[in-house]
Amino acid sequence: MYNKDQMINEIRKFNRFYLVNMGFLGSNYWGSEYSIAETRTLFEIMTHGICIQSDIVKALHIDKSYLSRIIDRLCKKGLVEKRSAKHDKRAMEIMLTDKGKAESEKLVALTNRRIEAQIAGLNMDDCNKLCDALCAVMKILEKENV
Repeated sequence: MYNKDQMINEIRKFNRFYLVNMGFLGSNYWGSEYSIAETRTLFEIMTHGICIQSDIVKALHIDKSYLSRIIDRLCKKGLVEKRSAKHDKRAMEIMLTDKGKAESEKLVALTNRRIEAQIAGLNMDDCNKLCDALCAVMKILEKENV
């Protein structure tokens, strides 16, 4: 049984391990030209199809003004476009351009290859244990965010 301080230390230890092991500490996401925040923003837009900024803010738990700067950079790179929402002219709809879709698909493929390489040495039993553990972590932590 862990006391509170031990739990905090174990979670911090895991976070450090995960960030380094997944390559998230560099300025660019796995050697791409995009930051992890830009990559996650592209993924959220890809997942939603067309969305408004508050959808992404809610999904990523990031500051609205920080997201605005990210979206502006992605627009300048030709990956994202904005237009006034039909339902509310004050809101801006955000969507991927064709270039943005292609880049997002490349980033997803890159991520999949990197994860595949990380688990290549594991047997199927260990892969299943890993997936079960990851699902358990998400399920437990999602209770806190409800």
